[in-house]
Amino acid sequence: MNRVYELMLVLRPDFGIEEKPIKDLVAKLIGDRKIDTFTVMGKKRLAYPIKKQTEGVYALATFSGAPLKVADLEKQMKSGTDFLRYLLTVKE
Repeated sequence: MNRVYELMLVLRPDFGIEEKPIKDLVAKLIGDRKIDTFTVMGKKRLAYPIKKQTEGVYALATFSGAPLKVADLEKQMKSGTDFLRYLLTVKE
């Protein structure tokens, strides 16, 4: 059974807004799942500082594949220094 996921990321502003490195980072995170859509929304000012950053690069990825072990994905994102915030949802 395939599931469809939506991953919203807020990355450090010095990561850059080029699509390829961000897409490669997401592909590494999700493994062998297929990225359906990917959008970099650009650098935006944050409502409040996160990890001493006042700006962040926003990206949205929709991907599908086998059920995901969310705990493993969260561990990777928490240990990574490029991520300020993330939100992973399952689309019905």
